[in-house]
Amino acid sequence: MKKLGVIGIGNPLRRDDGIGIVLLEKLKDQRKTLPQHIELIDGGTGGVKLFHILARFNHVLVIDAVLHNAQPGTYRIFTEKEIQNIDFSPISAHEINLTQVIELAKQFNELPNSFRIFGVQPKDVSCGQGLSPEVTERVEMLVNELKKEIKSFTAMY
Repeated sequence: MKKLGVIGIGNPLRRDDGIGIVLLEKLKDQRKTLPQHIELIDGGTGGVKLFHILARFNHVLVIDAVLHNAQPGTYRIFTEKEIQNIDFSPISAHEINLTQVIELAKQFNELPNSFRIFGVQPKDVSCGQGLSPEVTERVEMLVNELKKEIKSFTAMY
C-alpha cells in the first residue's frame, strides 16, 4: 500500500473547477522534486471511483476547487473534521460529491488514516475551457504551496 496519494479532481470543461487537474499536472512536471513514496492521481470529476482510490492509501491529499468565501485563487487546507462543512464547486448532477464518497468510505472502513483537502477558491465554474485570469495568475504559487503541504504531510509519518 502506498503511503500518500495526491488526487487532483475537477472538470476542466467548467473553467476554475479544473484547478485540481491543472495543479496535479504541474506536480507531475516537477515529480523529481517530490518525495518518492507518493502517487499522483488524476481523479477526474470524482464520483464513486474515488472510493476505490481512497482505499489504496494510508494518507490522502485531495486537490479541488472549494467555495470558501475567499479571493479567487486563494487556498485553504481542510482537515478531515472540517470536510462536512465544505461547499464543493458543482461538478456534476450525476455524480456523488466528495463528502458523500468520504462518508461511504467511513461506512466500509476504507477511509485512509489521514485525509486533507487542498481547496482552491474558484471564480468562474461556468461551462468553458481555461482558468479565470485571477486563478491562472496564482497557479505557480499554488504549486509551491502544494509542495510544502506534501512535505509537511509526509513528515507526519
